[in-house]
Amino acid sequence: MKKTSLSDLPFNENINDFGTERYVNGLIKFIENSSAPITIALQGEWGSGKTSLMTRLERALCSAPESQFIGIDINTWEYSMMSTPEATVYKILAQLVRELTKDDAASKKTFKGFLRGAGNFLYRGARESLKTIPGVGGVLAVGLEAANVPTQLSEHSEDIEPASLSDLKKALSEAVQKSIKEADKRGVIIFVDDLDRLNPPVAVEILELLKNIFTLDNCIFVLAIDYDVVVKGLKPKFGELTDKNEREFRSFFDKIIQVPFSLPVNNYRPMDFVLRSLVDIGYINSLDASNPELKALFSTVVEASVGKNPRSIKRLINTLSLLDCIAQCGSTQSDKSEDDTLDDKLLNLITVSIQICYPKIYRMLSSDSCFTSWGPEFAQKMGIKADYDSAENESGNQWERILEAACLPDAYLTQRLNDIALLLNLVIDILKKTNQADAQQLGKKMKEIMDKSSVTGINAEFKAEDLDKKRLIQQLHKNVMKRLNERRPDIDRWQLKRNTGNGGVYFWIDDDTCFDVTFTPSINAKKEIALRLWLDFYISRPDRLAGKSFAELMQEPVIADSLNKLDSVLAPLLSKRTWYFNGYTYEGCETYFPSYIDELRYLHDKGWLSDSITNNPHFWIDLKTPSQFEEDKIVDTIADVLIANYDFRKAMKGFK
Repeated sequence: MKKTSLSDLPFNENINDFGTERYVNGLIKFIENSSAPITIALQGEWGSGKTSLMTRLERALCSAPESQFIGIDINTWEYSMMSTPEATVYKILAQLVRELTKDDAASKKTFKGFLRGAGNFLYRGARESLKTIPGVGGVLAVGLEAANVPTQLSEHSEDIEPASLSDLKKALSEAVQKSIKEADKRGVIIFVDDLDRLNPPVAVEILELLKNIFTLDNCIFVLAIDYDVVVKGLKPKFGELTDKNEREFRSFFDKIIQVPFSLPVNNYRPMDFVLRSLVDIGYINSLDASNPELKALFSTVVEASVGKNPRSIKRLINTLSLLDCIAQCGSTQSDKSEDDTLDDKLLNLITVSIQICYPKIYRMLSSDSCFTSWGPEFAQKMGIKADYDSAENESGNQWERILEAACLPDAYLTQRLNDIALLLNLVIDILKKTNQADAQQLGKKMKEIMDKSSVTGINAEFKAEDLDKKRLIQQLHKNVMKRLNERRPDIDRWQLKRNTGNGGVYFWIDDDTCFDVTFTPSINAKKEIALRLWLDFYISRPDRLAGKSFAELMQEPVIADSLNKLDSVLAPLLSKRTWYFNGYTYEGCETYFPSYIDELRYLHDKGWLSDSITNNPHFWIDLKTPSQFEEDKIVDTIADVLIANYDFRKAMKGFK
């Protein structure tokens, strides 16, 4: 059975799928032959593989029986959970002391003295955190007792003398020498991970404390921390980094770190890992993975989006796998992902890559999937200030200028602008092969692809403030009236209402008879877009029908025939409970009526239409996003209802 996801746990095997084996082996060789004490910093951005590298170093240098080093792991992130900075520093120090001293009673007693003396502020901070952090007092007490430090330390204890930092270092050094002698090892390697996940000032505080311990004989410290974190942590001390004070920042780092090792991310070659993982999750088959042309295309997409960051690559693959699982659970065979062509899979990869790496651009595509048609109107809607020229307008390249303007306020997007443009141009190239690159087909294809990825977006939920009523009305006016003209060219006397956030149409049956329908968009309780269709069916009662019941009105052939024809359109939408089409509910009658005739009957029985035969009913179309109102089925539905309204009013004209 194929697997469906990749774990974000660090690699725990002695393999390297990213083509940097020589760098790792070189670092292992360097540490094996280093003079201790020494401190090494593993530097790299979030998700670049620092923890995986640290795991490999520990396995290579400390885990085997013949290894020359004792390994100690300290995960600073775990100690910082639900703790104050003071408690975090204390717990890290307590764990370090516990691991270095093991069962050495003298060293532990010295540590207690250190808390009593020069380091007493740490103990007080730890004790205070018991009072301020609900539910973790027991956890902290365990942390204290882990180093045999009593949680109630008397201020006047006679058996514990205050100790200085030099006393603690001496005791720790003696304990280390004892440990490596008994284990017949060369030294101790202390791996300190996740410093860059802490609040930078806390990370710097921990570094300042530990720098006095970094000089222990026979000890090698390997820290996962980036220089940028140190810079952020030192801002309270040195201010913002400038050319004038950069030396102060660098000096602090250099005094603590003797050897910086930057992960060679730019030299990563991740595509073997990517392709093998895509085969493992069933996204492509092994034969496709061996296709040089496909490999080059996939590589282009990966490099232009997630790049070479291992964590981001895993997230991309896991997202594709989730969407593939959803597709396999489709209600019809056409929903199944097995039917997707390689071009479909590549388009899906591009879309998900944009969603993960460039969410702002993904939101723009969600608003209008036909990106090659982006123009001034779209830019205005999205709040993008862009300049245009006539040449761009004629060539259809305005979208590139809008893309550039959208990226400009964001330094990261500006830096990646060429990559984003490359991905979108690749979409055009793929669709050109099947003659689907014209604006309408491109927009339809992109919308189809994006509908699949909507469930994995962080900002997928539609928000009321995102609804552009005027644009929605504009699209309805354009699409619905185009469809109406195609079906009923005889309905040629009409005028669109002024678009003020509401919309609609005036229809003339003749010079004397005019009626109107209204479109009113809003947000309903389900956070969906609710488009109200306010129709004009109103026909007054002639005097001869005054006081007649609804059943008696339906004895009139013109009324019965006209209403039945009207309901031939409305009843299928209402009685079959078409999921997006809803009628009106009245107080005391909580269910929807299965037809307009049933609603009329209810109103007449209540005595609410004593002066009329029909009313002006409201119907709602409820959808999740504005783009769904551009679907053919929705446009057809609205056009059908408007035509039915026109025919009913025309049939009832002059009824007496």
